[in-house]
Amino acid sequence: MGAIALEEVLRRVARQTLAYPYKCWGYGEAIATLGLLAAWRVTGQTHYRQAVEELFTRWREARRGELPFADHVTPGVPLLILARDDATWLTAALALGDLFRRMPVVGGVPVHRPDLEGWTTHVWVDCLYTDGAFLALLARATGDRSWADLAVEQITAYIRVLLDQGTGLFCHGCDVATGRPNGIRWGRGNGWALLGLVDLLRFLPADHAGGEWLRSVVRRQLHALLRLQDPSGHWHTVLDRPDTYLETSVAAMMAWAVPQAVRLGLAGPETSGQQAPLAAAARAYDAALSALDAQGNLTGVSEATPVGDLSAYTRRPTGVFPWGQGPLLLAMADRIAPDRLWEGLW
Repeated sequence: MGAIALEEVLRRVARQTLAYPYKCWGYGEAIATLGLLAAWRVTGQTHYRQAVEELFTRWREARRGELPFADHVTPGVPLLILARDDATWLTAALALGDLFRRMPVVGGVPVHRPDLEGWTTHVWVDCLYTDGAFLALLARATGDRSWADLAVEQITAYIRVLLDQGTGLFCHGCDVATGRPNGIRWGRGNGWALLGLVDLLRFLPADHAGGEWLRSVVRRQLHALLRLQDPSGHWHTVLDRPDTYLETSVAAMMAWAVPQAVRLGLAGPETSGQQAPLAAAARAYDAALSALDAQGNLTGVSEATPVGDLSAYTRRPTGVFPWGQGPLLLAMADRIAPDRLWEGLW
């Protein structure tokens, strides 16, 4: 696909991404707003950025004083990208950082929703995407390295309870009061983890003491994911259960995250019989594009998925959601202008 044709498809995907009825906030908003900012950066079309600013403005106007725990899913990295050009957003970013500092600790792990009955002692793999990269980038934006220390401290705690040591993959959730993860290696959840860890290491000071261990986690997870890629280029919604359906958001996430990991030196050396990371990313990208409809919707994306047993994943309906649109926008923008999203970012 030529650059002009690719940009036209990107605009279609962005148009459908804008059409989603967003709230402030859910997990999908973070990746969708980042994808829209990438579309703005590569096309110069300011209405993509304006749409993101409008969402954040609505959120800021609805909040007075201390942020509630529900706001832990606020898109922190997109907020700091806005702050790069408009310093007034930095105040909101610092308020979000303070929310992470206030999280109570259970069993050595910060918990996100101590206010939510039934989930007061749970953590989710999705938080590996929203938390660490934001805090590390906040350290860059403010010059305050303590935010990077907090990023590593919290992400290390999540990894220790969510990582399945036998496979190198992440379980979806864990009740930290009991120390028991749910044991499901969910496809999109592992996409969230890889995306977040790659960006955390992108923004983390190169000399940070926690960096090398985090890089080893990424290398192991990445190669575990590559071994499980289906010949179609997709992954199963439960990664190590080929009897579960192929789910398209994982391919979109891998099409974006794997080239980033390779550029940052996080993929590590190839091993015998291993798929080359960039070749796997190209297959994932082609697979995601093949799931696009004519309007620019990535079809076949599983709906919001709560932590549960295997049946909770096998029966999840599919449709069109921002957690599919966003990573595909990022993957397409990256092929038009690699890394332009990050230019000039502190």
